[in-house]
Amino acid sequence: MNAESLLIDLCEAHGGLTRWQSVDSIDFALTSSGLAFSSHGQGSALVGVKVRLWPHQRRVELHHYGGQGKLGVWTPDHIALQEADGKLLAERAHPRNQFKRLSKRLLWDKLDMLYFGGYALWNYLSFPFLLAEPGIRVSLPTTADRCAGLGLVAEFDGSVPTHSARQAFHLDDAHHLIQHDYTADVIGSWATAANRVLACSETSGFRFYTRRRVTPRMGPWQTVLPFPILVRIDITELDVTFKEVQPSN
Repeated sequence: MNAESLLIDLCEAHGGLTRWQSVDSIDFALTSSGLAFSSHGQGSALVGVKVRLWPHQRRVELHHYGGQGKLGVWTPDHIALQEADGKLLAERAHPRNQFKRLSKRLLWDKLDMLYFGGYALWNYLSFPFLLAEPGIRVSLPTTADRCAGLGLVAEFDGSVPTHSARQAFHLDDAHHLIQHDYTADVIGSWATAANRVLACSETSGFRFYTRRRVTPRMGPWQTVLPFPILVRIDITELDVTFKEVQPSN
C-alpha cells in the first residue's frame, strides 16, 4: 500500500472525503488545560468554552473565551477578542510572528493562546481530511517515525497553519488514530510531543477524537513519557452542520 491509497482508506474510515466537503461547521464544548498552558500563564484559558469551527473556511470561534459572553475569533492571519456586543477588545495580524520573540518562551497573552488553540483545534477536528488539502504531502513512515503498525507522515508547506512541518500519525488496523506526533514550533523547537487518543465519538457519520492527552517525546529514540501532561483535551456536545444545498435553476 502506498501513502495515497492509505490516505483514501483513512478518509473513508472517518466518514468519506466527498461527504466531508458538504460540512459547513462543527460545534462542540471544550475543556483543555495542562502544563503547556499554565507554564505560559494561560492555564484556564480554554476551560469551559464553546467552539464553532468552519473547517473549509479556516475559521474558529471560541465563545466565552476570556470571560463570560466574550468571543475569540481565529483565522490563520488574524485573531481578535470581542465583547458579546461585538465591540473589539484586541486584535493581531500575522499572529504567528509574535512567537519569534524571546519573551513568548515565558509568557503568553490571551491573543497568543487564542492563536495556538485556534489552529490546533482546526487541525484536530479536520483530521484526516486536512491531509488531502493542497500544501500537504503524505508518505509512509520511516524507521525514525516509530510507527509500530500502520502510519502516515505528513509534510506541511508554509501555507497551512499547523504545529510543525513534519508530523506522524499512528493508526490501528481499522485506520483510526492512536497517536499524533509533532513538534509544537510556537512553543519551541524542543517541544516534541505525542498526542495520544483516549476516546472518540461518531457524529453525523464522522469520527472525531474527543479525549486526548499530550505528553513529551524525548531522547534519541523519541520515547513517549507518561508525564507531565502537557495538554488535556476533552470535547463533548459535538454537532455537525451541513451546507445548504442550492436549488438548481
